[in-house]
Amino acid sequence: MSSRDAQSDSFLNSDVVDNDFFISIVERKLNIIRDKFKLRLILISPAIGKNENFVSIVYRAKIKIELLDNNERQSVDVILKVLLSTLEEFKKFSVFPRERFMYENIIASFEKIWIERANEKVEFAPRCIKFETDPYEIIVLDDLKANGYEMLDRKIGLNLAQSKLALNKLAKFHAASAIRYQKDGIVETFLDRKASIPPEMMTEENSFLKGFMEIYYAFIEAIRSFGDCDKYADKIAAWDRQKILGCWVIVAEPMRCGFTALNHGDFWLNNMLFKGEDINEPNDMLMIDFQGNTWAGPGIDLHYFIVSSVINDVKVDKFDELIKYYHDELVESLTKLKYDQHIPTLDEVYTDLMDKAHTAVTSLFFIMFVTKYDHSEEINLEVLMKGNSEPEFYQRIFHNENYKKALKQWLPFMDERGYLDVMLPTKEDKQINGY
Repeated sequence: MSSRDAQSDSFLNSDVVDNDFFISIVERKLNIIRDKFKLRLILISPAIGKNENFVSIVYRAKIKIELLDNNERQSVDVILKVLLSTLEEFKKFSVFPRERFMYENIIASFEKIWIERANEKVEFAPRCIKFETDPYEIIVLDDLKANGYEMLDRKIGLNLAQSKLALNKLAKFHAASAIRYQKDGIVETFLDRKASIPPEMMTEENSFLKGFMEIYYAFIEAIRSFGDCDKYADKIAAWDRQKILGCWVIVAEPMRCGFTALNHGDFWLNNMLFKGEDINEPNDMLMIDFQGNTWAGPGIDLHYFIVSSVINDVKVDKFDELIKYYHDELVESLTKLKYDQHIPTLDEVYTDLMDKAHTAVTSLFFIMFVTKYDHSEEINLEVLMKGNSEPEFYQRIFHNENYKKALKQWLPFMDERGYLDVMLPTKEDKQINGY
């Protein structure tokens, strides 16, 4: 049994998931008191498979109840998201408080902004029903599957229509955040990476970054072994280590024109749920997993999304079309919301993409291997990020055909755009760091 399975069993067998826990969920979701119904059956099952979420374990709960006044039977469907990670860096990063605040404060305010300023109902996320903090950190959400939403296949990626729908909702999210930022600034320190991540966390003494650097070195070895990518491997091997270690913080800056948006920070396919009669042309998308949000220019989300989540045949050939589409939607959204500051031009968005290219290139050896992973062996994020993973593991993540095909499409494109160069040391870097 893996450590993750053991953690899951421990949670499911704990006193936390007792009748009172589920009764309180029904009370909040249906807005009725416990004297008005009785529990008949509780069914709990995994909501997603292995290697689909790495910080939490996610369960689907069907709570069968009977209303006492008329004997009507109902099913109350919810998602239980349980933070089981023991990695200290996740605790320092305030993963659970951050996500709770996003659901309780930020998302609700964004949806209110759309109603009040544009008279338009825009939903960004499922309804949050309940939080628990002790002994487990638990978020209870509406089960969107019951409403026709589904998670798409990360190994395939999103087609053009699906990608544009995701960017449409992202633009609306960013636009609402710009309105909120005008009024309240960063709102909370933990929503600003530069303010919330101390410098001591950006060194190889940090176990998380030690593991990150080990992945980087294995990535270079893998590219060299392909036989036809040596020039890219040479450039990547020359990257400035301080820029690699600080890549998450370096990009946490507004656009040069001053525009600032709240980035989702982990905007990839597994954090989206789509709905539509024809899922190839869906009509709605909702976001989940608000654990990495940060104020910055939108380039963080744009790079992370396109690298990780768009189907191979689309992401390079249609890159510029997707960026223009996002910009068009952002301009329209800001106009609807009566934003009275400078609205970024398309050229300014491209400048931000260059400034945030650290996200694009590090995504190649981090989130992209997750999306393309097709092995039955479980990825243990805690082991991975502490370093000392077995060589066989890197063989599985960097040498599977899904990953190699995607990477070989991205490397020439990113080199041509100059994205691979942003991590190279400047003359000033060499003088400061002594190399």
